Amino acid sequence: MKRILQFLTGYIEKTIVESKVWCIEDAFQTDDCFNDVPNEPGIYIMVAKKRDFVYPKKDSPVFYIGTSKHLRSRLKTHLKLYKEAKADFNKHSSWNYCRYNYAVAFDADIFYMRITGRENEKALESKAMEGFYDKYGALPVGNGAFSFRK
Repeated sequence: MKRILQFLTGYIEKTIVESKVWCIEDAFQTDDCFNDVPNEPGIYIMVAKKRDFVYPKKDSPVFYIGTSKHLRSRLKTHLKLYKEAKADFNKHSSWNYCRYNYAVAFDADIFYMRITGRENEKALESKAMEGFYDKYGALPVGNGAFSFRK
Protein backbone atom coordinates (compact mmCIF):
# COMPACT_ATOMS: atom_id res chain seq x y z
CA MET A 1 0.00 0.00 0.00
CA LYS A 2 1.26 3.47 -0.80
CA ARG A 3 2.70 5.50 2.04
CA ILE A 4 -0.08 8.09 1.75
CA LEU A 5 -2.72 5.48 2.56
CA GLN A 6 -1.03 4.09 5.66
CA PHE A 7 -3.79 5.59 7.80
CA LEU A 8 -5.97 2.71 6.50
CA THR A 9 -3.66 -0.12 7.54
CA GLY A 10 -5.02 -0.90 10.98
CA TYR A 11 -8.60 -0.63 9.84
CA ILE A 12 -8.21 -2.85 6.78
CA GLU A 13 -6.80 -5.69 8.86
CA LYS A 14 -9.75 -5.49 11.24
CA THR A 15 -12.43 -5.56 8.53
CA ILE A 16 -13.69 -8.06 6.04
CA VAL A 17 -12.71 -6.23 2.87
CA GLU A 18 -10.57 -6.99 -0.10
CA SER A 19 -7.02 -6.21 0.90
CA LYS A 20 -6.01 -4.73 -2.45
CA VAL A 21 -6.23 -1.00 -3.04
CA TRP A 22 -6.38 -0.05 -6.71
CA CYS A 23 -5.21 3.24 -8.18
CA ILE A 24 -6.71 5.06 -11.14
CA GLU A 25 -3.86 7.27 -12.28
CA ASP A 26 -4.83 10.47 -14.08
CA ALA A 27 -8.37 9.64 -13.06
CA PHE A 28 -9.98 12.77 -14.46
CA GLN A 29 -8.21 12.82 -17.83
CA THR A 30 -10.28 10.41 -19.96
CA ASP A 31 -13.89 9.28 -20.13
CA ASP A 32 -13.03 5.58 -20.20
CA CYS A 33 -10.67 5.58 -17.20
CA PHE A 34 -13.35 4.07 -14.95
CA ASN A 35 -14.30 1.14 -17.19
CA ASP A 36 -12.22 -1.32 -15.15
CA VAL A 37 -13.69 -0.14 -11.85
CA PRO A 38 -16.25 -2.64 -10.51
CA ASN A 39 -19.78 -1.35 -10.09
CA GLU A 40 -19.87 -2.70 -6.53
CA PRO A 41 -19.90 -1.14 -3.04
CA GLY A 42 -16.70 0.40 -1.77
CA ILE A 43 -14.78 3.49 -0.75
CA TYR A 44 -12.54 5.78 -2.76
CA ILE A 45 -9.85 8.26 -1.81
CA MET A 46 -8.87 11.27 -3.94
CA VAL A 47 -5.21 12.21 -3.76
CA ALA A 48 -3.57 15.36 -5.15
CA LYS A 49 -0.45 14.72 -7.22
CA LYS A 50 0.92 18.26 -7.03
CA ARG A 51 0.31 19.29 -3.44
CA ASP A 52 0.24 18.20 0.17
CA PHE A 53 -2.44 19.80 2.31
CA VAL A 54 -1.52 21.09 5.75
CA TYR A 55 -3.30 19.31 8.59
CA PRO A 56 -2.68 19.88 12.32
CA LYS A 57 -0.49 16.82 12.88
CA LYS A 58 1.06 16.17 9.47
CA ASP A 59 0.73 17.09 5.77
CA SER A 60 -1.06 14.76 3.35
CA PRO A 61 -2.04 14.80 -0.36
CA VAL A 62 -5.41 13.17 0.49
CA PHE A 63 -8.23 15.64 -0.08
CA TYR A 64 -11.39 13.49 -0.14
CA ILE A 65 -12.69 10.17 1.15
CA GLY A 66 -15.98 8.96 -0.28
CA THR A 67 -18.22 5.92 -0.41
CA SER A 68 -20.62 4.41 -2.90
CA LYS A 69 -22.86 1.42 -3.42
CA HIS A 70 -21.83 1.51 -7.11
CA LEU A 71 -18.19 2.64 -7.44
CA ARG A 72 -18.00 2.96 -11.24
CA SER A 73 -21.22 4.98 -11.46
CA ARG A 74 -20.18 7.27 -8.62
CA LEU A 75 -16.73 7.92 -10.04
CA LYS A 76 -18.24 8.70 -13.45
CA THR A 77 -20.45 11.26 -11.72
CA HIS A 78 -17.33 12.76 -10.16
CA LEU A 79 -15.77 12.93 -13.65
CA LYS A 80 -18.78 14.85 -14.99
CA LEU A 81 -18.70 17.33 -12.10
CA TYR A 82 -14.91 17.63 -12.44
CA LYS A 83 -15.34 18.67 -16.10
CA GLU A 84 -17.88 21.31 -15.09
CA ALA A 85 -15.53 22.63 -12.40
CA LYS A 86 -12.64 22.70 -14.87
CA ALA A 87 -14.66 24.82 -17.31
CA ASP A 88 -15.43 27.39 -14.57
CA PHE A 89 -12.16 27.16 -12.62
CA ASN A 90 -10.44 30.32 -11.40
CA LYS A 91 -7.44 29.46 -9.25
CA HIS A 92 -7.33 32.94 -7.72
CA SER A 93 -10.99 33.09 -6.65
CA SER A 94 -10.68 31.42 -3.26
CA TRP A 95 -8.34 29.35 -1.13
CA ASN A 96 -11.30 27.16 -0.12
CA TYR A 97 -12.21 24.89 -3.05
CA CYS A 98 -14.83 22.24 -3.54
CA ARG A 99 -13.41 18.72 -4.04
CA TYR A 100 -13.54 19.07 -7.84
CA ASN A 101 -11.55 22.29 -7.79
CA TYR A 102 -8.86 20.50 -5.78
CA ALA A 103 -8.72 17.87 -8.53
CA VAL A 104 -8.49 20.57 -11.22
CA ALA A 105 -5.85 22.62 -9.42
CA PHE A 106 -3.56 19.82 -8.25
CA ASP A 107 -4.36 16.83 -10.53
CA ALA A 108 -5.70 13.72 -8.87
CA ASP A 109 -5.35 10.00 -8.59
CA ILE A 110 -8.13 7.91 -7.09
CA PHE A 111 -7.57 4.88 -4.91
CA TYR A 112 -10.50 2.59 -4.32
CA MET A 113 -11.35 -0.50 -2.30
CA ARG A 114 -14.36 -2.65 -2.94
CA ILE A 115 -16.24 -4.51 -0.23
CA THR A 116 -16.04 -8.29 -0.43
CA GLY A 117 -17.33 -9.36 2.96
CA ARG A 118 -20.24 -8.57 5.21
CA GLU A 119 -19.18 -5.05 6.14
CA ASN A 120 -21.00 -2.22 4.41
CA GLU A 121 -19.35 0.68 2.62
CA LYS A 122 -20.50 3.35 5.12
CA ALA A 123 -18.85 1.50 8.00
CA LEU A 124 -15.60 1.23 6.05
CA GLU A 125 -15.75 4.93 5.12
CA SER A 126 -16.25 5.80 8.80
CA LYS A 127 -13.21 3.72 9.73
CA ALA A 128 -11.14 5.36 6.96
CA MET A 129 -12.19 8.83 8.18
CA GLU A 130 -11.39 7.87 11.77
CA GLY A 131 -7.96 6.56 10.71
CA PHE A 132 -7.29 9.75 8.75
CA TYR A 133 -8.37 11.92 11.66
CA ASP A 134 -6.21 9.99 14.11
CA LYS A 135 -3.12 10.38 11.93
CA TYR A 136 -3.59 13.93 10.63
CA GLY A 137 -5.76 15.63 13.27
CA ALA A 138 -8.54 16.69 10.88
CA LEU A 139 -10.83 15.38 8.18
CA PRO A 140 -9.75 15.76 4.51
CA VAL A 141 -10.30 19.26 3.08
CA GLY A 142 -12.72 18.00 0.43
CA ASN A 143 -14.91 16.46 3.12
CA GLY A 144 -15.65 19.87 4.57
CA ALA A 145 -12.61 20.49 6.73
CA PHE A 146 -10.12 23.25 6.00
CA SER A 147 -6.45 22.93 5.19
CA PHE A 148 -4.38 24.91 7.65
CA ARG A 149 -2.08 27.56 6.23
CA LYS A 150 1.61 27.39 7.03
